[in-house]
Order: sequence, then C-alpha cells, then structure tokens
Amino acid sequence: MSGGKIYIDAFSEPYRTALVENGVLTELIMQDRNESVLADNIYVGRVEKVLPSGIAFVNIGEKKPVFLQINDSREGDEVRNVRPGREITVQVIKEAYDEKCAVVTGALSIAGRYAVMLMGQEQTGVSAKITDSDTRQRLRELGDKYCREGIAPIIRTSAENASAGDIEAELEILYNRLRSVIEKGSHTKAPALIYKESSPLDRAVKDMADEDCPIVVNEKSAYEELKAKYNNVTLYEGAIPLFRNFSIESQIDELFNRKIWLKNGGYIVIDETEAMTVIDVNSGKASESRNSAKINMTACEEIARQLRLRNINGMIITDFINVKDKAENERLTEHIKKCFARDRVKVHIVGMTELGLMQITRQKKRKPLSRYIFRECPCCGGSGHVKDINYICNNIKNIIRDIFASTIYNRVVVSSNEKIIEQLKKDNSIEQLYNKKIEYRTIATARYDYYEIEKMV
Repeated sequence: MSGGKIYIDAFSEPYRTALVENGVLTELIMQDRNESVLADNIYVGRVEKVLPSGIAFVNIGEKKPVFLQINDSREGDEVRNVRPGREITVQVIKEAYDEKCAVVTGALSIAGRYAVMLMGQEQTGVSAKITDSDTRQRLRELGDKYCREGIAPIIRTSAENASAGDIEAELEILYNRLRSVIEKGSHTKAPALIYKESSPLDRAVKDMADEDCPIVVNEKSAYEELKAKYNNVTLYEGAIPLFRNFSIESQIDELFNRKIWLKNGGYIVIDETEAMTVIDVNSGKASESRNSAKINMTACEEIARQLRLRNINGMIITDFINVKDKAENERLTEHIKKCFARDRVKVHIVGMTELGLMQITRQKKRKPLSRYIFRECPCCGGSGHVKDINYICNNIKNIIRDIFASTIYNRVVVSSNEKIIEQLKKDNSIEQLYNKKIEYRTIATARYDYYEIEKMV
C-alpha cells in the first residue's frame, strides 16, 4: 500500500476512518459508536421461526431478530437441522440498516491481521492475491499446524511479507480464541452476546491496513487504544480539524456527486436504488466513435474506486459505451477484474447480459456510506421528484371550487410556501365566478408541496 496513511476522526459521530494514498481518499469507513449488532460479533440465539424458503429468524436479544439462511452450503448440519425453540451459536456477517435485519451464520470465524480462523474448515487456505507458489506453500505449512478439531485458518494477503514468528503467534491466539467461543456457546443460555469483535476503531484499522502504515488519530483515549496494538500511531493535536487539515473533508464533500468526470473527457453516472445500483458510462466531451473503448477502460478504474469508497454493495449494473464484439467484452471484463483486485470486499463479475449490461455483485457487510450521510428527502419521499407547481396549484383550485360550489362556506384561507402562493395569486377567476373570498398566507415548510386550506362562513 504505497504512500498509504490512515486518518481517524474519533471526535465525529459516527467514527470516521479514512485511507489516503498519495493524497487521494481511497477508502472511508464510518461506524456508529453505540451500534450493538456489529459484524463479526458472536451470539447464542434462539430460533423463533423457520420459513419454507430456508430462512430462520433468530432472537439474539436485540430489538429485531436476525436472519439465518439455513440451506446455505457453508452451514453445517447443526444449522441445517434447526427448529423453532432451538438454541444456536451464530455470528453477524451483515449489519442491519434501514429496514433490513442483520444476517448471521453458524460458520464461526475469528479474524486477525494475518489470518482468519474458521470453524468447519478442513485445510489451510491462502489468499488468492498471493501468487508466488513458494510463498503460498510456506504460508500453507504454517497454517497446517493449526488444522485441528474442525478448525483451520485462511492466510490473509497481509501475511505475505510478515515473519513466520508473527504469523504463528497470531494463529495460536486465534485458534484458542475460537475454541473458547465454541465452548462458551455450548453452555450459555440464549439470548446472549458471547464474543464482541474489537472496538469500532480497531475493526476499521484492521480491515483497512494491510501493513504497518502510519495511523493519525485526533483523540487521546483512541490514541492510547490503538497505540497498544499498532506500531506507527500519532496523536494529532492541531487546532484545525484533522480531516480539513489533510484535505480529506473536501474529498468527502465531493464523494456523492451523481456525475463523476473521467480524465479522458467521459463521465459516469451512479444511481443507488433499493434493489441495485445502476452505473451509466457516457462519452461526455470525448468523441464516442473514436474513444469509446478507452473511455470504458478508464470508467472501469473509476467504478472500482467509487464502489470501494462509497461501500456500495449488492447488485451493480453497468451500461458501458457500445461494446462491439466478444473480444472487446473479454478485454473489458479482464480489465475491471484487475481494477477490483485491491478491494478487500469480495467482488464477483457476473458478466455481460444479452443487452450489453455488465453485472457485478459486491459482498454486503457494512452499511453503505450513503446511509450514514443522507436521509430520505421530506419533499420527494426518496423518489427524487417533486410535484410540478402548476399541478399543485390546480389541485388547490379544484378543492376551493368544490368548497364554494357544494358547501355553505364563503371564504377560504390558503397557507403554503411563497412560490405556490405567488402562483395562486395570479388567478382571481374563482372569486369572480362564485363571488366568494380567497385569502393567502405564506408559511415556512420543509415540504415543497405542503398546503393548508381553512374554510370560513
């Protein structure tokens, strides 16, 4: 991670941890301080309900039950045979957000910097990003010493250049910790939290740092916590806020622009919806006929960066420019795979549809950053559209006509925002037609289409 540096704003709510490489913000993790159901926490839960679809609802002692997919091939017999009322040890793999419940698994694991220790694993795995055959063999031999009692490790990319002593020391800790959790789960009454993953700060750093990159944090207690685990930690005590001083805040402010320009004149448009994220690649200022292939290649790099930075997950559909033939399709697919190589979250390039749309899936674990930064618009209700002012005014006029034509009321008072009131005042035909009075009142309201009509005799 050349030129990489981690900056942690521990004063903010939620915590913000930024990875900056050569001055460019490449990853941002936000984590609620008081969030209880965090990814990697382990609980003893009680199964409340099992659906025919293979989804079980499990009570882990929180406000909402969690989802357990019992027919997943990764789950053992203990999970596949669950029944309502049964107690089971589960681990959170996807945090809850919006109306979505957290998702858990019965395949427990404990992660460290160099390895992940898994229950139900038979042999040592090595990260596919480690390509040297000798290194892979050396790491596999280190891990094989800890393949015991249905537990085995997966060696992470960060172990590639680590010493054998450091890796073995961590493997011993992870193995003993997982054995202890399994044992505790077997005699703890549900619902109960039996293993809490490290603090939000430590989790973010562990997820973000593949090596001993410098860490800068702006709060004393957070500094002390991290200093006990990491070597290169600095306490920032400057008067200027940390993220502003290092030009991170300005990059966050630009993070959710819908349109992102590419260096060769094209641009991409990103739209997040409930079901999926849609990305449209456009030629922009460039000549599409001559440069579409180059624009598509550049767009791949920016798409990979934006998905990682915004933590967009789930299904992503990308509409590239005029992918002409199978050869270009294959070049584009291979290039975008390389662009995602540095993403620690699992990304799967499904491929092109018959309509020329590329399908990508990115594993869900944390909430997308947009859920921390944005709330549903009170005016449009999240649709991205508001009613036309003429449409609103016509509705108001129709209501007034109905009041004057079919009731005893001779006067109405219409209250709304300044623009609607100004538009209504331009037309006095209703007063003339019915010989009745309309009064207007301007009010402050967050809803563009809000109005009140008061009836008077």
